[in-house]
Amino acid sequence: MTEKLGVLLVDVPEPSMWEYTYVELDEDRGIFSVEDTVAVGVVSQFGFKCTQEEAQKYPQFRWVALEELK
Repeated sequence: MTEKLGVLLVDVPEPSMWEYTYVELDEDRGIFSVEDTVAVGVVSQFGFKCTQEEAQKYPQFRWVALEELK
């Protein structure tokens, strides 16, 4: 059985002009950044993907399974 992949979201105070604030990894440089978007497809494509178990290393972020993104 394969584990579900998800992305790390950042909870920001309301009001926010963005629907999603997420963690992105620049694999070429090995640098994480926080990005904003209103498009779920952008989060699915560019968000740092990890399992729920791996996400426990980053308790400051909220893990959401890819299929649960709306």
